[in-house]
Amino acid sequence: MDNTQLQLVAASIVSGLVHLIVLIASIIMFAKKRTIATIVLLLGSVLTSIGFIGGFIYNAIAARNGTEALLDAQVTLTFFNAFSFFIFGIGLFLLALNFNKKN
Repeated sequence: MDNTQLQLVAASIVSGLVHLIVLIASIIMFAKKRTIATIVLLLGSVLTSIGFIGGFIYNAIAARNGTEALLDAQVTLTFFNAFSFFIFGIGLFLLALNFNKKN
């Protein structure tokens, strides 16, 4: 493995750990208090985790079909990830609004 591949593997591991930590935190928040905010936050977190894991699988499948299929996969994954982060952001925003009202 060359230096670039090691950096990519390290970045993927760190990114995976971040997704796992956010997912666990979202599950804990949902378990403690079931509100619209925590439901949306959990949904966004689950979707981003699916996008992260599914991205590896989808790219591997698309890479077998050539460069154009890989580019199409990247576009699809970019839209899915943006949508997932949007949902997560809405949940976080709602949670912040509720937090501000109570304190």
